[in-house]
Amino acid sequence: MFCPKCGSQSSDNTVFCAYCGTRISKREQVANVQSQKHPGEGSAVASLVCGILGFCTVPIILSIIAIVQGDKAKKLGYTGGMATAGTVLGWTGLILGIIGIIFIIIYIIILGILVSNGLLG
Repeated sequence: MFCPKCGSQSSDNTVFCAYCGTRISKREQVANVQSQKHPGEGSAVASLVCGILGFCTVPIILSIIAIVQGDKAKKLGYTGGMATAGTVLGWTGLILGIIGIIFIIIYIIILGILVSNGLLG
């Protein structure tokens, strides 16, 4: 179960949160058992989705968002693989995006040199 105040995980029969000291009522325990959703899960999903989309479409912007969301999920204590996969895809997309921009700049420079020397068009 998770604390409703700080989101830390504790055993099902805990009365007080071990991290922030908040009292966890029986009603909150039942609600927690029913939902069992970690507070970092949303950030982990966002990291994975942005990592995939960033890798395929808009590498630099979405990859940065994937990295940030993956780090946020890890800071919230989420230990699932979605946050890690999103972060790895984010870094990969970011690096490939930067390499792509460098190649485009080099291509434009070489094209300009060829045109100015009359070797092309």
